[in-house]
Amino acid sequence: MTEASRSVDTSASPETVWRTWSDPSTWPSWNPDIRYVNLDGAFASGTTGTMETNSGGKHKIALKDVVANRGFTLTSDMPMPATKLDFRCAIEPVGSGSRISQGVTVKGLFSFMGGQIGARITPSFGPLLNGLKTHVEGSGTAS
Repeated sequence: MTEASRSVDTSASPETVWRTWSDPSTWPSWNPDIRYVNLDGAFASGTTGTMETNSGGKHKIALKDVVANRGFTLTSDMPMPATKLDFRCAIEPVGSGSRISQGVTVKGLFSFMGGQIGARITPSFGPLLNGLKTHVEGSGTAS
């Protein structure tokens, strides 16, 4: 399995980043790829839901490895059979701010295509992470 990832530094504290990232109702306002996210429960490991992208794709999702102020993994189905994407969303304290990262790992039947799939997906991480950065720094609670 190959993980492809990107990161960006922000002046916002890990707690500020977490408040936004753990509230999927905010995602469409700063993530240019998301139309909506509906969770069937709290933002916690084991919670499932659905997500629609602006390209029109609807995906079943599940949260795992949720650790407040540090990150989570969002698992999403793919149109390919028995194949899932694990999006690892991480927050790391850096000085008085944070480093926010997103990576993707392909799992399942088509995991051998992980490098190719990751190369297609990771360019979208720049706009997503910069949108999150702008949102948390403009929230008035960056520290």
